[in-house]
Amino acid sequence: MSLPRIHYRVVGQDDYMLVIDVDADGGFVIDYGDYTSRKPISGKVDDEQRTRLLQLLKQLGASREHPAPEGASGFIAELTVGDGPTVRHYRFWEGALDDEPDIKDLVRELEVLG
Repeated sequence: MSLPRIHYRVVGQDDYMLVIDVDADGGFVIDYGDYTSRKPISGKVDDEQRTRLLQLLKQLGASREHPAPEGASGFIAELTVGDGPTVRHYRFWEGALDDEPDIKDLVRELEVLG
């Protein structure tokens, strides 16, 4: 079974950035945003990872935002799943992930792909 397109992006402090893209055939690219110390990683999800991702995507709720509290800076994340009329979009402060367990579980799975 094919995956929906997944795009995850975090912008942190001090030029920290992380971008993870997964395409429908399971190919992925993880870009740490700092080519001098970490080059982008690419690969393909295996059957076990595909199964876990599909299961987590089924548990993912509707599009929503969880903004950073006033005065918080950095580590704003965006997660986009799918495309066209079925796209779901999530924008959240990473400090709020414990309040968003469906998003947290998917993000943690994406972070260990590489």
